[in-house]
Amino acid sequence: MRQHETDYLSLAAGLVFTILGVLLAISAATGWQIDGRWIAPTVLIALGAGGVAASLAASRRQQRELETVATTDGTDNWPTDPFA
Repeated sequence: MRQHETDYLSLAAGLVFTILGVLLAISAATGWQIDGRWIAPTVLIALGAGGVAASLAASRRQQRELETVATTDGTDNWPTDPFA
């Protein structure tokens, strides 16, 4: 089986919705009240944190690949345009 890259945004979304589901199930079983005003901001913050983590991981992975290419063939292969 081929190993794949970790998708941090999907992982964060799955964790947020799992936690939300567990909290709602607990509130239904115990009568505990959940303030709905906290749900949307919490979900957005968690998904944003997942997006930042995914962006940082991709940036580090790209930098490692460029360093590997530069050290293996002995030439400077850094792109002149950082947005290329």
